[in-house]
Amino acid sequence: MKTKTYNFTRTMLSIAIPLTLQNLLFSSFTLIDTVMVGKLGDLSLAAVGMAGKWSWFLNIVLFGCTSGAAVFIAQYFGAEDHKGIHRTYGLMSILSLAAGFLFMAVALLAPETVIGMFTKDPEAIAVAAVYLRCIAVSYPFQALAKSAATLLQSTQRVVIPFIGAACSVLTNLVLNALLIFGLCGFPALGVAGAAIASAAAAVVNTLVIYGFGLARGTMLRAPMHALLDISRGFVRDYVRVGAPAMFNETIWALSILIYSAIFGHMSTEAYAAITVAKSIEDLTCVAVFGMCSACAVMIGSYVGQGKYEHAKACARYHIVLATLFSLVIGGSLFFLREPIMSLFGVSETVHAASIAVITIYGAEMALRNIPLMLVVGTFRAGGDTKYGLIVDMISAYLIGIPLTAVAGLVLHFSVPVTYAIMYFVEDIFKAIVYGRHFFSDKWIRPVV
Repeated sequence: MKTKTYNFTRTMLSIAIPLTLQNLLFSSFTLIDTVMVGKLGDLSLAAVGMAGKWSWFLNIVLFGCTSGAAVFIAQYFGAEDHKGIHRTYGLMSILSLAAGFLFMAVALLAPETVIGMFTKDPEAIAVAAVYLRCIAVSYPFQALAKSAATLLQSTQRVVIPFIGAACSVLTNLVLNALLIFGLCGFPALGVAGAAIASAAAAVVNTLVIYGFGLARGTMLRAPMHALLDISRGFVRDYVRVGAPAMFNETIWALSILIYSAIFGHMSTEAYAAITVAKSIEDLTCVAVFGMCSACAVMIGSYVGQGKYEHAKACARYHIVLATLFSLVIGGSLFFLREPIMSLFGVSETVHAASIAVITIYGAEMALRNIPLMLVVGTFRAGGDTKYGLIVDMISAYLIGIPLTAVAGLVLHFSVPVTYAIMYFVEDIFKAIVYGRHFFSDKWIRPVV
């Protein structure tokens, strides 16, 4: 047993550490934008948060497109089937690019309509539309980068996406300083400068990933006929497994957009507080996301090799580890919330609401990450992509959203109380239902 635990730990760390650092970099990307734009005032901060939701929605759709593919790639990798890996990567790239161009077209043609989902404040809509138009041109590059990173991570080549993330964040940091505030003779573009910096960073990330991936002879180096060797039978299998994962992420993302719209219609200050808290949330859960990704790669490989008992043991190990880690980070947030908030130049109202929201998140962090590890790290990797879709639809659209809307828009509860209702009512339900499904072992469903 000690040997198995040691092997799990060694493999997990070799995958999770680069992925955690990569997630940390991308989360710091958001935090950097939030801190710098926050210096421009609450209106600019809220506006960028609203426009950023469209980019975030695209990333979730891309995650859905690639999650189904990751199941196939990890299991093909365990079975040493390179042809299967290449055709999966080809189909994943086609779907991701289609999503990237669609989101870009909507953002360029109707930015005010997109922002209008979150607020009726005409000033916020005008500022956010400027940001959205600028960053939209980077969406196809984000799609290519996400597909390539998924292929590399699922075949345990995780260092290259980390290098791309590092170059991307450095580009964003430098250009933010130059273009937002007009340093070194550059024009002070404000919110537009932040968008241009983020778009340039996305392009750099894509170029670095493909440059290193092709130069080092990874699975990215494949002839075009191998990528397009997509039979009708393969598409049918891919849709059967991948479509529920993609739809799951899409409906979950829509639920988050609806939650954001609820806070946006409460007040601009409420949305600014949620924007600050969300950037901190993203930063604090990067290690759990790294463990989650490592768990998915390992379980997919074990299932592809037919080692089902190893897959179960690996899942239990990661769930316990993620829970303990979440408790530690959540407790740390409680003691560090004031120093963290001192980084943001926001009003007293936004500051007080953000402090309360961060405290609630820290107390609830472990409960929130258990369903994440079960669905994304375990069930999908085992081949079960439908169960999470069903439960997430019930928890969000029949429980969470109605109660949050009533709390925030009808009863006019405070931002912290509404935030607590939004998180707790969903996560308690999901933790119980997903836990029962995990112990049934019905999530192990080989796809290759």
